[in-house]
Amino acid sequence: MRRAAFACLISLSACPHPSPEEGTWEIVEKGLPGALMSVWGSSPEDVWVVGADAGDGPTVKHWDGAAWTELDAGSPGHLWWVSGRGDGVWMAGDGGRILRYDREDMSFESWTAPSPERLYGVFPLAEDDVWACGSNDQNTAGVIWRYDGAAWAAPADLTPELTEGFACFKVWGSRADDLWFVGYGGVVLHYKGGTWSRIELPSDRPLFTVHGVGGDVFAVGGAVSGYIVELRDDGARDVTPKGEVPQLAGVYASESATVAVGLEGAVWERGDDGVWTAIEAAPTTPLEYHAVYVDPADEIWAVGGRIYTGNLSDGLLTHYGAPLPQ
Repeated sequence: MRRAAFACLISLSACPHPSPEEGTWEIVEKGLPGALMSVWGSSPEDVWVVGADAGDGPTVKHWDGAAWTELDAGSPGHLWWVSGRGDGVWMAGDGGRILRYDREDMSFESWTAPSPERLYGVFPLAEDDVWACGSNDQNTAGVIWRYDGAAWAAPADLTPELTEGFACFKVWGSRADDLWFVGYGGVVLHYKGGTWSRIELPSDRPLFTVHGVGGDVFAVGGAVSGYIVELRDDGARDVTPKGEVPQLAGVYASESATVAVGLEGAVWERGDDGVWTAIEAAPTTPLEYHAVYVDPADEIWAVGGRIYTGNLSDGLLTHYGAPLPQ
């Protein structure tokens, strides 16, 4: 969604394309048994959602532009993240579980990481270069795994000194030799040019998700109140607006819009001036958004439920763009 459309929705005044009729906010699904934890896609006709296991296996849903298809992941346990590359759609979750859905033969392949920590993030760069990360139940120690096409293993050059006190939540990168890892512990890990560095944050508050575009990298988090940082090779800069900012959990940066989501239905946007503001036109809800995706048509997909204030229930999916077929 372009910033003109955001301004139009907030002010309810006349605006250029997309018009309010062509671009609207809608709650697509709510009250699902399990919370929806992650959303990713490659286009408005290719969107994937994964979520909690409410007793019948984790949620795995695919939108093809006309209808939703639910897939059977084959084994129980919550799924916390989804990301794709080419024919592979990768998912990660409880017990060190990692799944890859093959679009060609429409089947799942599964792995168990070398240790059973919950995996909050997965990020494929190629079929033989996939990263996953997570932490223990207390969020006091994290794990980072890399898949080389044959097996999952910890990077040999990732030393205990680098990961001390760090519980990893998400990984994202612009290319194979430039990756960012965020989580608990007041630090960010940066892997660039084959070398690891540990960046101390301006605050020791947690960061839950990282994403970027065109050389800009953003991470969001917080505890009750929100926390936003810009990540650079030379460090991290706190860009959290003054005043009341809700805790944020998900962020996605595209060429035309950078959007963050969080507690109590918060949807925030980064303006052209670098200042973050709330999108007041988004539907109000007491639930929490956990992840967001901005597709190439500037449509927004946000997912969540009762995550921080409940038991991973009341799944919620909100969309901005042309109304979806019912």
